[in-house]
Amino acid sequence: MIRPVQKRFLLRCGAIAAALVCAACSGSGGTPAQSLATAAPSSPVKPFDAPPDAATVGDTVANELDMARAVHIKGTSTDGLVVDLQLNHDSAGGSVEKDGSPLSLVRVGDRMWIKITNALAKIAGLPDGALSKMDGKWLSVDAPMLHGRGAELKSLLDCDAFLGAAADDLGKPGYSAGEPVDLAGTPAVRYRNGGKTIYLGRFGTTYSLVRYESPTDGTLDLDLGEPVPVEAPPAAEIYSGPGS
Repeated sequence: MIRPVQKRFLLRCGAIAAALVCAACSGSGGTPAQSLATAAPSSPVKPFDAPPDAATVGDTVANELDMARAVHIKGTSTDGLVVDLQLNHDSAGGSVEKDGSPLSLVRVGDRMWIKITNALAKIAGLPDGALSKMDGKWLSVDAPMLHGRGAELKSLLDCDAFLGAAADDLGKPGYSAGEPVDLAGTPAVRYRNGGKTIYLGRFGTTYSLVRYESPTDGTLDLDLGEPVPVEAPPAAEIYSGPGS
């Protein structure tokens, strides 16, 4: 399958916030969605008696990402953007936070909503109360006030695109030999490839990708577990006023 070119992990997440700010400045801000459900425990894909060696770890990680049914990503970029997103193939949701101002978003199938809050006004540099009439409501990203940016916003919560970009990026050869480490109490193996570092956690006799680090991108924890359902906002909480 030929995948569209994607930005690196946390830069991709950063684009979510940028797109939301643009939407706010050009019509009425939106923000992202529903609180993230508790992430499912990791469900690694391939069993190993020993961790992959340097020559095969790239292919191993790419294969796991290609086979994943969902991913929970959580981390911080080098410019301070905090992301916490659950990406399923048929739905997604979570939050993006900058300077203490969280934005929420949710996607179910081909429909997506952003939650309008004072945080969006703050990030977009809008006056206090600029979005007060819509505060707390969910706005469809297909709303006219977003001036056609809905497709772009939807693509940012595309599980297939994210996993595909990750597989392409982390599947490249050139890794150093694995180094055993303790990762917050989880036995893991660390591999370096240029400026990138990945960690494979050990779960029994199985190894699974659990962390990605880069001096240019930041740190991202991944849980390639089972899908965690994300539901659409209640109808009563969806904005239906002018521009919707």
